[in-house]
Amino acid sequence: MIRKKEFISGIYLLAGDAVAVFIAFHLSFWIRFYSGLIPAPKGIPPFKYYLWFSLLFVLLHLLVFALIKPYSRQLIWRRSDETLTIFFVNLLVVFLALGIISYLRTYLGLPHEISHLFLATYLLAASVLVPFMRGLVRGILKRKWRWQRTKVVIVGSGRTVNSLLKALERFQPLGIEVLGIFGEFEGEKRLGGERDVIKFAREKKPDEVYILHPLKEVDTMELIRALSEEVLEIKLVPDLMGFVILHHTVEALNGVAAINITHVPLHGWNLILKRIFDILVSLVAIVVFSPAFVIIPLLILVTSGPPVIFKQKRMGLDGREFIIYKFRTMRPGAENSWAPPEDKITPLGRFLRKWSLDEIPQFFNVLKGDMSIVGPRPERPEYVEKFKKMIPKYMLRHKVKSGLTGWAQVHGLRGDTSIEERINYDLYYIENWSLWLDLKIIIMTLWRFPHREKT
Repeated sequence: MIRKKEFISGIYLLAGDAVAVFIAFHLSFWIRFYSGLIPAPKGIPPFKYYLWFSLLFVLLHLLVFALIKPYSRQLIWRRSDETLTIFFVNLLVVFLALGIISYLRTYLGLPHEISHLFLATYLLAASVLVPFMRGLVRGILKRKWRWQRTKVVIVGSGRTVNSLLKALERFQPLGIEVLGIFGEFEGEKRLGGERDVIKFAREKKPDEVYILHPLKEVDTMELIRALSEEVLEIKLVPDLMGFVILHHTVEALNGVAAINITHVPLHGWNLILKRIFDILVSLVAIVVFSPAFVIIPLLILVTSGPPVIFKQKRMGLDGREFIIYKFRTMRPGAENSWAPPEDKITPLGRFLRKWSLDEIPQFFNVLKGDMSIVGPRPERPEYVEKFKKMIPKYMLRHKVKSGLTGWAQVHGLRGDTSIEERINYDLYYIENWSLWLDLKIIIMTLWRFPHREKT
């Protein structure tokens, strides 16, 4: 039922976005050329050309948003994230449309260009109208799902009960209502023992029953057979709280169901998209920092002599080792000395570390494919061996490439902070990866400069 409601909500949101973009486009055309607020010295272009352009804008908007997050999941998006995302999507659409129209005009003889002032007006209009339209759509859906509620009960005991309850409560915007829990559970939602759900289902007619397998008070198959006599959906949830689970999937193997408990969203086309993003960002960064690649090595040579680049083994994707590059910040040979940490770092090194300039060479690690722009920070192999014995879920962070910056780092978890807390943030990033999350982390990284502690 959740998937069905997500699909229907996605259609509503997609249609709302299309209407909002179409209105924003034509409103911007009127403001730019007919309102008299902005002079049009080159004259007013034929509306029929801009009508075709409006279809291009709608298509680009829907495609970019669908790539960032499927429309079926956007109903439960946080509003603060969504508003900022809408602005960046509109900005990206403007640049994409400008590039496409310029190409068509140059190589296919398109007779008219698109006004840059019009594009600026559209960016502002769309950034207001799309969130406004989404508010209207959410109001419609809220009323719709209020009258089409999905009544749910949970059967089971153990830690997974609370996790499942919280997961289902996130879908309240879809009209999902948890009537109660049958089993060992401390809270007001407990309605009885596991066997009591049978009588409850006959009398109250819930829409769905979630059974946490294995049960403690009754045989699971016996309960399923009893509930099968009622008109409801039965969903079996394996109690895997003893294991560390990422974004798991169910695979059908010729009629046999297998649960992949270490599946990550970053695969297939998502992996290709992230790699393209990494290459583009690292190339731009190398060009932007090109003066630093000349000045910093010269300063290092003058103040402390060679070598300029510090190389060290780190562990990355799938546990493979690679050589990470940094500008040297410690005195030559200081890594193996017993001197206090503050005596190992050169004065220039302190400055480079404060502003994270020592990590600029890692953009070449990204180009090589050893690292990504965003991901868990890589550790030395000897530390990995130590941490994986202390923290059972530690190795799951190697399901993706290591990054220049990460979700843990932008939340202040650097240097001598809790390893377990860092792992929790790393696993959140892995399980919830999206291109928008990468962009958000990059923006947060730039906003939080300078860093006092290094990883």
